[in-house]
Amino acid sequence: MYTTPHEALGIGRRAAEDLAEALRSVGFVLPGLDGEFPLMGSPQVQLGSVLATEAQRLAAWIREQQG
Repeated sequence: MYTTPHEALGIGRRAAEDLAEALRSVGFVLPGLDGEFPLMGSPQVQLGSVLATEAQRLAAWIREQQG
């Protein structure tokens, strides 16, 4: 549990930025990725909307990484 909603929102935004950076490093961009207001005190990340073709490309990449 976090002390304030503002603190949890900040954590969610930093997590979204971290995920966006990691995705960019392997060639993916999720334009709607952002931190969101906390749910029941827990930081949240909104994955947002993404083109279906990008979602399929990301899914294929994840499967390839699994071996």
